[in-house]
Amino acid sequence: MMLNLSPYRSYLFGFILLMWLATPAYSQDSLLLIQNIDKALKARCLDDSQTSVSIVAMPSGKVVYAHNTELPLLPASVMKIITTAAALHYLGPEYRFKTQILYSGERKNGMLLGDLIIRAGGDPTLSTEKLWPIVRQIKASGINEITGNLIIDAHFFDQYDRAPDWKVERSQRAYDAKLSALSLNYNSLAIHVQPGQGVGNKPNAWLEPALPYINLRNTAKTIKRGKNTVSVRRSEEVHGTVEMLLRGKLPIRAKERIIRLNVDNPMRYATETFRALLSQAGIKINGSTKVVHTPIVANEWYEHLSDPLSIILKTLNTYSNNLTAEQIVKTIAADRYGTPGTHAEGLRLIKEFLRLSHVNMQGIVLADGSGLSRKNRMTTRAITNVLTSLFSRFDIGPDFISTLRVMGAYGVLSQRLAKSPARGKIRAKTGSLRRVSTLAGYVASQDGKVYGYALFLNNNRCGPWKADKIEDRIVTAIHNFGDGAARLNTAKK
Repeated sequence: MMLNLSPYRSYLFGFILLMWLATPAYSQDSLLLIQNIDKALKARCLDDSQTSVSIVAMPSGKVVYAHNTELPLLPASVMKIITTAAALHYLGPEYRFKTQILYSGERKNGMLLGDLIIRAGGDPTLSTEKLWPIVRQIKASGINEITGNLIIDAHFFDQYDRAPDWKVERSQRAYDAKLSALSLNYNSLAIHVQPGQGVGNKPNAWLEPALPYINLRNTAKTIKRGKNTVSVRRSEEVHGTVEMLLRGKLPIRAKERIIRLNVDNPMRYATETFRALLSQAGIKINGSTKVVHTPIVANEWYEHLSDPLSIILKTLNTYSNNLTAEQIVKTIAADRYGTPGTHAEGLRLIKEFLRLSHVNMQGIVLADGSGLSRKNRMTTRAITNVLTSLFSRFDIGPDFISTLRVMGAYGVLSQRLAKSPARGKIRAKTGSLRRVSTLAGYVASQDGKVYGYALFLNNNRCGPWKADKIEDRIVTAIHNFGDGAARLNTAKK
């Protein structure tokens, strides 16, 4: 016997309509949020099949808005959010990188009768300025001459100078710096360029730091007016010498320009700089420089500690430094599995961290820790899962949140949201690759609630400026969102 359900359907529809009309004001906020985001995502430059948005309420992780959230896409530098969270989880906010000075033999009559040894600890933040206290310590101990060699104990990392899935062909840009257990100045060199004294003269140019094995050849020209076209290209090492070729034109009224290039041999760059500083301090090394990849047993002399990891991660996410992210991946492995630290083991640990954060790993691919590789695949839902997990962790949560830059504040990202009520209310990590723009972090709403969000705009034709505007519209809509999200029972799937 068939039952006629038409009257019941009519009744049910009327009941639903009545309930909708009686819905409190907060659902209007929910509908308005959905409408605003839907409208932003209708931009013609977006590929809807390659666009993903996940928004969740804190601390519950309750879904507020969802579009393609389980679709694996390119995260670009938003991958650094995962690396940052995993680093805090495994190493802790107070972890410090160590660079140790050791020696063999004995110290006698102002001489070290043996070798001077640098035990590298993977510190991505070591700089020329931070080497000076080490040199002064050696000088203050009364040493003026070292009869043996300068030896670099580089066993902390394996010998890969890049993430395994990066292209073998590398650019000379500073963001593409090689990795090394002993790194200096982010493994990059600064070329300073100022206009010459008159039109037709060569610009004033110098290297920082200036090293005897790197020559700067200046073929550039100072012009009266026009476009600044100066550029620098590094040559391959020939007979132990590297040449930097400066060319192009520089208007006479131009401000000083600093061009940064990565170095081809980070270990040599660091050791040559250290030797130069020792020489300036009046300390002579008679022997040569040697690099070893097995631990050396020797006498401890001096230990340099980096800033706490929490501060390093703040700089990492503010300036999106790829070298720092990759060295942290290897450091996680070295700390947990023992030396040498490798990408394979570091990424394995990061995957385990994602599982602990209740992330669905289907389709996710971790090719590096920085997001530079186009082989990475991540979901926006995975990002908001991690944001939810870290938000409630007292041990590392506050440190994690503080690593994310405040959009609209001074400095980096300060130009975004200039006229938005959300200015200064959003923590964010940006990401950008060719035809890829991503953004993720936290938003504080007008009523004081906090939401986690992740926006992936893959295969877009917007260009950087328009993609930023679309993302800004979405995070502004979240900020304007009222009390409704905390009580929302359904969301766009």
